[in-house]
Amino acid sequence: MAYLGKGRREDLFVLATELNLKFDKSMTIATLKDLIIGSENYDEELTKNIHSTIVEDRKAREENLRIEKQKEKLRIEEQKEKLRIEEREEKLRFEQLRLDEQKRKDEFELEMLRIQTQSKLGADTSKENDTKFLVKEVSKFIHRFDLKEDISLYLKLFERQAQRLSIDQENWVSHLLGLLPTEVSHIIAREPDDKANSYEHVKDLLLKCFKLTPEKFRQLFVTHQKAPERTWIYFYHELNTYFNGWIDGLKIDTFKSYQI
Repeated sequence: MAYLGKGRREDLFVLATELNLKFDKSMTIATLKDLIIGSENYDEELTKNIHSTIVEDRKAREENLRIEKQKEKLRIEEQKEKLRIEEREEKLRFEQLRLDEQKRKDEFELEMLRIQTQSKLGADTSKENDTKFLVKEVSKFIHRFDLKEDISLYLKLFERQAQRLSIDQENWVSHLLGLLPTEVSHIIAREPDDKANSYEHVKDLLLKCFKLTPEKFRQLFVTHQKAPERTWIYFYHELNTYFNGWIDGLKIDTFKSYQI
């Protein structure tokens, strides 16, 4: 009868049910043992076999339940792992999309920068070519200044050529510097930047430094001859300038004062 003490109370409930015994759910193991053993048709061998089957069935159910729980646990873990993998892959996809988008953005900005740079280089090259062309054109029609010449006449000729070529006056000084001797350019370079870039200031400075005397103008007017490469109109302007410089320097304003 010791076998009855090895089971659980629920096993004894099932055994009592199999033996058609009346019992109460509040009964203890000891009370249930007494009920079963004291039953009228109690057969120890039969009861022992039935009890053994009940215990084995319960254990089998418990094992099955344990296995099912383990499977469920594994299934849940697998599901969680799958979700983690999917989340990780989703993050990787988003990160790749972000990197691709950033790459496209960087490539676009790089291309725009390249286009802008090429455009700027083209503009700078065009501007540089235009400047070189203008310098060539100016030097083609007016020679480099000689300190023996009259600066006022030279500046008038320069201004005419600069206007003819539609050169902005703000760029006149830079063109003029290329036509002046080094020592003259150094005089201009010693001026403050704002004055050194002002054509009117540079013009006044040059006139003060290199203006010829009335006697020199007279000599130039009397001895000047037409250069073969110059036009007669150009020669006329030269003579007119020398003559005006001569009489202006002597402060002659009437023919009578000239005779005196």
